[in-house]
Amino acid sequence: MLTINSILGEKIGDIDRAYLTDEDLLNVEKFVNGFPVRVKAYNLLRDQSDELVLRSISLLAQQYPELVKKSSHVCKYDMSLNLRYVALSILRDDETFFREALIDWHANIIHSYGISKEVSVAYCLLRKLTKKIAPPDCFNLINPYFEVTISAFQKGA
Repeated sequence: MLTINSILGEKIGDIDRAYLTDEDLLNVEKFVNGFPVRVKAYNLLRDQSDELVLRSISLLAQQYPELVKKSSHVCKYDMSLNLRYVALSILRDDETFFREALIDWHANIIHSYGISKEVSVAYCLLRKLTKKIAPPDCFNLINPYFEVTISAFQKGA
């Protein structure tokens, strides 16, 4: 069963054995209290992702013109997909979901094509552009997902 996030999902699976602990309840409270800023970050990514991705690809073309000429449509699709997963993961407050649903297999594919360095650069550019437009509270939620993404691609670079 898909729950709002993986931690709550684990707790629901264990409901037969015990009530939630005080710590569990504090985590639920933290989740609820942080929801407005997570929605703000989600909306920002939803509304700005196309422009951010296109601008990132344009900047990437300055460094890797042949790659972008050959693969810009795939790059646009992948980066857009990544931002959708980032947005959803922020809304869920669930980095585990992000890693398991996207990054683990995406990094394997990128490594197999031998373009890890180039893709890392693309996401560094995307992060830089996002930082320019995102309010600090939103960027603080978004940036850890860029860190996970860039780190996953750099492992094979």
